[in-house]
Parts: sequence; C-alpha cells; structure tokens
Amino acid sequence: MPIFKILPQPQAYGYRVGVLLLDLTEAHVPGDTAHAGTYDYPVLFKVMEGVRGENVLTGDRMVEPAIISAAQELERMGVEAISSNCGFMLNYQDAVRSVVNIPVALSSLLQLPGLARMIRPDRKIAILAGAKRLVTRDLLRLAGLPDEADVVIGSIEGTPEFDNFMTADIDTDAFGKRLEEAADTLFEKHSDIGALLLECAIFTPYAAALQRRYNVPTADFVSLIDYLHDLTHRRDRLSRA
Repeated sequence: MPIFKILPQPQAYGYRVGVLLLDLTEAHVPGDTAHAGTYDYPVLFKVMEGVRGENVLTGDRMVEPAIISAAQELERMGVEAISSNCGFMLNYQDAVRSVVNIPVALSSLLQLPGLARMIRPDRKIAILAGAKRLVTRDLLRLAGLPDEADVVIGSIEGTPEFDNFMTADIDTDAFGKRLEEAADTLFEKHSDIGALLLECAIFTPYAAALQRRYNVPTADFVSLIDYLHDLTHRRDRLSRA
C-alpha cells in the first residue's frame, strides 16, 4: 500500500496545482483560470489579500510579502505547483520561486521563449494583452524571451466588455468577438505571425476558437497550468501496456 505523508497545514488532501488570485471581484466563466470547472484535476485557489491589479501591473514591491505568504500557504496545503491569474505576476516570479520548493510559473508570458524556439525564426509572436502599454521589452526579458524574437501586441482595452468585466456580467459571445477583432487587426497587419499568446487570464475561454480561426499554435494560462500539472503528475503509461 502507498504511504501518504502528513502535510503541514491541509484541511483537505489531493490538490495538485495552486492558483494565486488577485484580490478583486469579477465574473469567471468556464475555461477561465479562476473557474474550478476549467481543470480536469483538483486545483486550490488562494486569494492574495490586498494584492490588486494596479499593484501587479507595475510590479509594486510593497505587495511582495503578501504574494510570498500566499504562495507559501499553498505549498503548506500540499499543492505541487503554483501559478496565478494575471500575466503581470511575472514581476514576482523570481521572488516566489526563491522561497518555495515546488515549481512556480506565475505568468502565461513564461511560454514565450518556447514558442519563439518552435516557430520559424522569421515569424512573429502575436500577444493579446490586458494592458498593452505595459508589455515592454524589459517585461519580455523577465519571461526569458530573446531580444531578437519579434512580437506584436494587441489589446481589447477601451471596449465595454473589457473595461466593465469587474462590474458587469460577462457576455461570452461579445467578449470573444472583441478578442477576434483585436487579433484580426494583428493578423491583417502582419502576415508573418507564427504563434499567438493570450497574456490575460480571462482570455483563456476563447483560446480554442482563436486557434481554429488563425490556425497557429496558441498559448494561454490554461496551457501553462496544464503543463505544470503534467510535469508534476505524469501518467504511468507503461503500467497500462
């Protein structure tokens, strides 16, 4: 019989991935990183008290202790990998991975280096971001993207669907249409796009439709979290032979 170790602080066992959530109120639809039904495995969510969007967008160091504390609590609760629900949590990637003993991938942007190495070197990566102006070269370097890799960035900022998602119900058809319009603008202007990445965690429900529309490799937060899960919970295929 297998032996199950006593964990430091769990009220329940079996959580596989922990997801750090910003301290805000918003609707989350199926497919979103903060919707439990998105995953085929148990996920434990942890709100980072006092950590809001305006903090992580600018890399505010005043909230770093709260982020670290929340990540350490997830580790004590027994999760085996940690992610988040904001691409700009990349600003805290190094701080968190330095203090826990499990894999950490706090931003969908961490997939950029892999995408850049997978596609032809003369192809661009399109990024749909929640805050276009803040996706700077310095931020992309934090993700590990080489300077020679070419990216183009779009956004749905300024649309009612995006600007009001924290105060109004989400019309998924309208929201998805806004993302298609933003992506269309990029793909029409740049015929050499070879991959698409969705930075914002609330864009993930629309990744499959966008992939079908443009027929390019498409990455988002859920592809990142699924990857984390697979790294830490490999299926034993040999035993099924």
